[in-house]
Amino acid sequence: MKLVYIYEAAAVGAGGFAGSVVRHLIVSLTGSTIGIVSVNIAGCLVMGLLSHDSKYALFAATGFLGALTTFSAFSGHAVKLWSSGDTITAGVFILVNVLAGISAFILGLYLKIQLVS
Repeated sequence: MKLVYIYEAAAVGAGGFAGSVVRHLIVSLTGSTIGIVSVNIAGCLVMGLLSHDSKYALFAATGFLGALTTFSAFSGHAVKLWSSGDTITAGVFILVNVLAGISAFILGLYLKIQLVS
């Protein structure tokens, strides 16, 4: 195994550790619905800012943002809301996560372009 792979894996692991801890704290402090939406939207914005920036990709994008934003928590919470009979909240939760997440990513790209040029 090449040494570079070990450094790359360490960067992803360190970022993942930090991202998962931040997600846990935010979700614990704000509640699961608002917390999950918040970390997903913030993560999409930052991902847009960092896109195509290989210098930060492994630690920040793959590791930190990969652990901070989580499709499994989003999916599990949506199913939990739906199963409990709270279908309107579940639908809004899904729409906000998807539409706001994509919008935040696009905003991040736009801001990056404005900052670089």
